Amino acid sequence: MNASIPDGLLADRSRHARAWKAGGGLVVGFVSNCVPVELIHAAGCFPLQLPATPGQPTPQADRYMEDLFDPMARSLFDRLLCGDFDFVDLVVLPRAIDSFQRMYYYLCELRRTGVASLPEVHLYDVLQSRSPSSAEYTHARTLDLKALLERLTSRPIGDGELRASIAVYNRLRAKLEALSERRRARPCQLSGVSALELFTASQLMLPDVFAAALDQQLAAPAEPAPGTRVVLIGNAHDQPALHASIVRAGGQVVADHHWRGEQLFGPAIDRELPPLRALSQHYHRDARSPRSYPLPVSELVELARAAGAEAAVFYYYAEEEALTWDYVDQRAALAAIDVPSLCLSMQHYPPTSAVEPELAAFLSAVSAVSAVSAVTRRSP
Repeated sequence: MNASIPDGLLADRSRHARAWKAGGGLVVGFVSNCVPVELIHAAGCFPLQLPATPGQPTPQADRYMEDLFDPMARSLFDRLLCGDFDFVDLVVLPRAIDSFQRMYYYLCELRRTGVASLPEVHLYDVLQSRSPSSAEYTHARTLDLKALLERLTSRPIGDGELRASIAVYNRLRAKLEALSERRRARPCQLSGVSALELFTASQLMLPDVFAAALDQQLAAPAEPAPGTRVVLIGNAHDQPALHASIVRAGGQVVADHHWRGEQLFGPAIDRELPPLRALSQHYHRDARSPRSYPLPVSELVELARAAGAEAAVFYYYAEEEALTWDYVDQRAALAAIDVPSLCLSMQHYPPTSAVEPELAAFLSAVSAVSAVSAVTRRSP
């Protein structure tokens, strides 16, 4: 399957949101997979995953941010200070990722002091520990976000709008799952590069518009994407430089275990519960983040098995402090199902081709072991 993104969207990631704003609509920018986009959509606003500009200088952000901020957060902070998102009416940041929570406080102070002209910023204070008190706290914070969106739009958000929005996003989840099945096929029928680009595009268009574009992709003929089958784990990727490096090294990413990949939307939202309760339950329980506790390592094992992974690559930016705590348990769980792994830590954002020799050596060794195993299995 040779996927393509409509309208050159990835070259101009705010294009659809700006057009919506020019037509008189409201735009709500957000970051991560831990903000209830269904609620933003139900309010009649355009939900935009704020796009970073990987590899570009961040002089404005560098004036205020310490070195250990997530580099994606640093890029977004710089773009906000430079006015690149002056068409955005509200920015919603999650508590679920440390750098974005701290970024919220920095933005609030700069806005309060008048240092920069910024949109209103809101912290969606989602808790992701498995306790009844955390669940109730998250539900209350979801009510807060609903009230804020109602104030922004000057109209109430009814259960009918919420149910309709949940249904739209659940259909989108099902289509993306069908897309993921293409690359889990044997041989792989969708390259990791194309898959990540489609996941990214899903955050830059209205859900029904993207769903129509995705239908075209699902109807297109499949094209095998060869290479040692890799599950990619660790920091989120908002552009496919590492996926392309893995291809050049002899591999193919068949699953992305990070919040810009298969974790982006999570499972379908329960339509039997009252809609606001269903939303808060989903983002409390089913949206994965560095603050999910306890971390269900079994989900990684299930994903690796479903994708037929032959190898795993862990990729961590130099600024990463949280996800690396899970590495030892995740590596051991993969080893238990005979999936060898390579850890690339202290790396750049965006990834560079400097990792390719190490990737090639690792994937070559995996391929050699697989060939020996295949011969052994065929021997009488």
